[in-house]
Amino acid sequence: MIKIKNLAAVILVSALLVLPGCRDAAPVQTDTTDSGSEWQSGESVRSASTQPVSGKLIPDTIIETSDRVEPVDGVLLHVIACGDNLIHPNIYMDAAIRGTAEKEYDFLPMYEYIRPYISEADIAFINQETVMAGAEYGYSGYPCFNCPQQLGLDLVEIGYDVINMANNHELDKGESGYRSTLDFWHEQPVTLLGGHYDQNDFDDIRVTEYDGLRIAWLSYTYGTNGITLPYGSEMVVPYIDEERIVSDMQRAKQIADMTIVSMHWGIEYTYDPIPDQRHLAQVIADNGAAVILGHHSHCLEPVEWIEGKDGNRTLCIFSLGNFACGQASPMTLVGGMLSFDISLVGGKYEITSPLLTPTVIYYDWNWYNTRVYPLDMYSSDIAATHGLGNPSIYGQALTYDTAKNIVLGCIDPEFLPDYLK
Repeated sequence: MIKIKNLAAVILVSALLVLPGCRDAAPVQTDTTDSGSEWQSGESVRSASTQPVSGKLIPDTIIETSDRVEPVDGVLLHVIACGDNLIHPNIYMDAAIRGTAEKEYDFLPMYEYIRPYISEADIAFINQETVMAGAEYGYSGYPCFNCPQQLGLDLVEIGYDVINMANNHELDKGESGYRSTLDFWHEQPVTLLGGHYDQNDFDDIRVTEYDGLRIAWLSYTYGTNGITLPYGSEMVVPYIDEERIVSDMQRAKQIADMTIVSMHWGIEYTYDPIPDQRHLAQVIADNGAAVILGHHSHCLEPVEWIEGKDGNRTLCIFSLGNFACGQASPMTLVGGMLSFDISLVGGKYEITSPLLTPTVIYYDWNWYNTRVYPLDMYSSDIAATHGLGNPSIYGQALTYDTAKNIVLGCIDPEFLPDYLK
């Protein structure tokens, strides 16, 4: 399945329920392989040989490509990016309740209200926070997650093209679970970021092509919760290392028209980027990135334009927040979808029309009936039935106004829908 939306020319090819005391609260730390800096530096990574095809990377396939399409001024692509898809047990148990004899788990109803946003995008990105190693590893929640692979199939059906897995949970099921998750994703018609079989795989920068525009994708994580690959493993996790990031970005400039960078960084449960995030964001902007997509805090952090040393502007969201989860505080249940256009203006590619569409994660009093709502759909009637509807239990009910104030407290109105300005 390959999305063809608004494109002039393409090449066509074919367990425990999470309760308030059990949140995903891993402290910021370096792994045992840390070289001494706060950011985890790295073990190297491997990658399969790939070819860019209609915005997808098809592993180990030789494909004849047509001549590049010469773009003309105007909007070329519409992109949308979603944050931490953190699948706690209540979510996959809910999917099991919704299942049928033909489909054991059904995650699609949880995403039904945001699906139109994904479907209308030419490129849809999501940070898949939890591994999908397979049923043989046992499905589990915090601290070591594993969710059904049906989730991945449903994400593809919804329309996600680019899947990121560079995060602190990608080694939750060890080296073999990591490999199994990679094997699963490499069977899907998506571009997979942040997971690598070996050093060659890591060195093979992912590039997607849409209407003649070549986009390089880079992805890194601060650590993996103290879990490391066994000694002698060929597999690699793309840990944050400033020198490596700069080197990758310089190589990306040689093979692509623009670069988008995914960063799993910072401190959990804070709306404010820490100095290390800002430093790395400036380094990435100075090296010419078009967009930085941040994750890990499990809540929203600011969207900003960062000026690079050559006068370029980089669109940066320090954290998209949670997209789906079973956590139990309002700050973790309000996230956002960042959309933007890639336009050609005077022969130069630019990021235009950035917009943060706020979202609210819903579950009812028994933690089931999970849904992701755009904020403008989250009515007072829906809020009254939320599992966090009783402030005497959780300290603060997740009302529409609570969610709105969270968004307004950390996102500049420049990047928000008109109803929030």
